[in-house]
Amino acid sequence: MRPWIVSILIALACMPPARADIAGRVLELVNAARAESRRCGRVRLPPAPPVRASAALGAAARAHARDMARHEHFEHEGTDGSTPKDRVLRAGYRPSLTGENIAFGAESADEVVTGWLASAGHCENIMDPRFAELGVAMASADRDGRRTYWSLVLAAPRGG
Repeated sequence: MRPWIVSILIALACMPPARADIAGRVLELVNAARAESRRCGRVRLPPAPPVRASAALGAAARAHARDMARHEHFEHEGTDGSTPKDRVLRAGYRPSLTGENIAFGAESADEVVTGWLASAGHCENIMDPRFAELGVAMASADRDGRRTYWSLVLAAPRGG
């Protein structure tokens, strides 16, 4: 095999998975967690119905993950002063309830969901049966993907 072909194959093998694959994996892991009773800190929570992906919530999550990465600002409040609900409304989603989990440094969907489930408050958000939809995004503050910011937005649509 020619050296340049080997270089291309190595580069392709080292590329991170597509963002859609990451979001799909987070959705799969969140729904697997919700399918079983779970202890979140000191609270035992029953199984919850599965959530479905929402493009609008994905847009809200993307906006916040990119904002955090661009400004290296790890907070629920955006650098513009926005709250999770503000970002959800900006994305065109009309919620009756919103929640947000954020994370920094996780290198995969599995790692970020494992971290959220190990944190009582984040776990309670994931297990809250009132949430019906989610959006998730990650953004990197550097080229090697090690300074990665994640946003998971959970919501229930108004009237839903």
